[in-house]
Amino acid sequence: MVRVLAPATVANLGPGFDALGLALDWYDEVTVEPIERGLEITASGPGADAVLTDETNGIARGVRALLGDETGLRVHRRAEVAFGRGFGSSAISYVAGLVAARALSGGDDSDDRLLAEATRLEGHPDNVAPCLLGGITVCAGGRVARLDPPAGIGVLTCVAPGGLVTAEARAVLAETVSRVAAVDNVGRAGLLVAALASGRADLLFEATADRLHQDARFELMPESAALVRGLRAGGFAAFLSGAGPSVSALVDDARAAAARTLASILAEGWTVRVVPIAARGAHVA
Repeated sequence: MVRVLAPATVANLGPGFDALGLALDWYDEVTVEPIERGLEITASGPGADAVLTDETNGIARGVRALLGDETGLRVHRRAEVAFGRGFGSSAISYVAGLVAARALSGGDDSDDRLLAEATRLEGHPDNVAPCLLGGITVCAGGRVARLDPPAGIGVLTCVAPGGLVTAEARAVLAETVSRVAAVDNVGRAGLLVAALASGRADLLFEATADRLHQDARFELMPESAALVRGLRAGGFAAFLSGAGPSVSALVDDARAAAARTLASILAEGWTVRVVPIAARGAHVA
């Protein structure tokens, strides 16, 4: 049996659509045990009701991507991370399964191999990369660069009380965007990477603005839109957490308490806290 801890993630970070992501110090615990045949899946924790218990389970798919489709498995997930809220719950499934499989097979597969398999299963790398590698990741052209978490900067997480299927949030996006919007996003995504690499908290507000995907998604989630706009009106670097409906913000230590207080006022009924960026990705515990 092997036990894996895999972190929640936040993708996009505003302008870095399908490219930027970070890991949170907020982990699900997954145990995987080979058995003679079949598939046994159980779950506990706040997100237990959303854990799939058949062959479509992401953990099982991750394990079998390395060990073969006929591998018998007994799986348990302690689901601390909310499903369908924008914190990479499906990425946790695939990455935890792949990391468990690597351990069970003797540990010969590289992180590059696991990342390629996780991206294939997930369909895009922005959540699976930070889940596997930890820290902050930049994905483009099939390559990934990783940054260590900057000192003094954490993540305000505002977990929405209800979920949204990611496919619905993608379906509302336009096929094309204007050159002006594209150039603006490219500049801000670059500025955001530079700010995080250098620990420049003073750049985060401008660096997290977006003109590519959030406005279209706000029509599906007006409460999320109001929260992002309310936090930004207060000077905080807020954005949709992944595809939403949850909201996150990059906050420096000096203003973290104020950001949490404002979010708690604006988002009654949401779960609000400040979480460190996790330096460590999914690992055998």
